[in-house]
Amino acid sequence: MTFNDAAFTVILPHKRNPGNDAALQICLSCLMDNTDSDYYLMSSVADNQPLYGTINRMIELAPTDCCVYVNSDMFMAPGWDAPMLELYDERTFVTNVLVEPGAIAMHPMNLHKDFGRTPETFRRAEFEDYVKTAPILEGEGWYCPVMFSSLGWQYMGGHDVSQGEFHDNVPADIRLFEKWKLAGNQVKRAPSFTYHLQRYSDPKEQAKR
Repeated sequence: MTFNDAAFTVILPHKRNPGNDAALQICLSCLMDNTDSDYYLMSSVADNQPLYGTINRMIELAPTDCCVYVNSDMFMAPGWDAPMLELYDERTFVTNVLVEPGAIAMHPMNLHKDFGRTPETFRRAEFEDYVKTAPILEGEGWYCPVMFSSLGWQYMGGHDVSQGEFHDNVPADIRLFEKWKLAGNQVKRAPSFTYHLQRYSDPKEQAKR
């Protein structure tokens, strides 16, 4: 496969710990089984790394302009990529419908449905059957997974970490989305689904479940 053969590059940062490593195995399995397009996969694995700065560096090295940022506790549903590619262009961030169990507080743009709160209890077959008829929520969607142009991302400066990743208690991804829209760009949500264990990279959060 050459660079021109791949539709996009998956950007997959991973915080290494035993619980989260188990989530990563499911994440990779879902990517392999449920992605229709050819793609490149870039992953950064470490015990402790600054998330947003790491994402910026990975995007700079991506071999394709079209990229998809995914967390390692997110499990993609069958055919997730095709609807996102249909909406993608260089001036559009494309999100999808994030399904979450409610293990922690949920954003109102996400869909509440519990298919397991740990890698061991994730009921993949039930989730993949559910999304065949699941509702498509209104709104822009969550900030990850997101499909975007690497050049567009870098032109906007990527995640601004110059004053910290959570400047004024606002995460860098939220600030980037707002900056993106203020520049006249779009955010659209595709009829595509992902399951999210919610903050499972944190061992303290894992211990509560």
